[in-house]
Amino acid sequence: MAFELMNAHKFEIQTGTDATTQEPIYSLIAKGITNVEPNNNEELDQTKYLDGDGYGETDVTAAQLVLTFTGHRYYGDPAQDYIVGKLLELGPTRRTNFRWTEPDGGIFEGPCTIANISGPSGDAGTKGEISFEIHFNGRPQYTPPTTGA
Repeated sequence: MAFELMNAHKFEIQTGTDATTQEPIYSLIAKGITNVEPNNNEELDQTKYLDGDGYGETDVTAAQLVLTFTGHRYYGDPAQDYIVGKLLELGPTRRTNFRWTEPDGGIFEGPCTIANISGPSGDAGTKGEISFEIHFNGRPQYTPPTTGA
């Protein structure tokens, strides 16, 4: 058994559509990115019942898969240029598609919204820091890894 390395994950965002084939164009989110934090952003119902001796029960009633990326601004990177280019945009122009491939080949994919775009920022003499979030809209489609490959 081995520990997985985060750089073995592949994160891709749809940055356009091919004018000839109408196929989506995906760009890799990697250059300059130093960290990604997945969060299921769960909503909880916590209820105490009379038969629980004062202790409660918890049910997860809703969720949204959110990935928070942080790193350094790299101008000329197609994914970063696309994302940061949405900084002043609102509404549907922040929506696109996203694909996350895990090291074992499992894939999460679906429509998303780019949110909380920040940067570049930082101290003088340092690399410009950026952050942004990818919010899946609805439950992402999950394709399990193929076994025996």
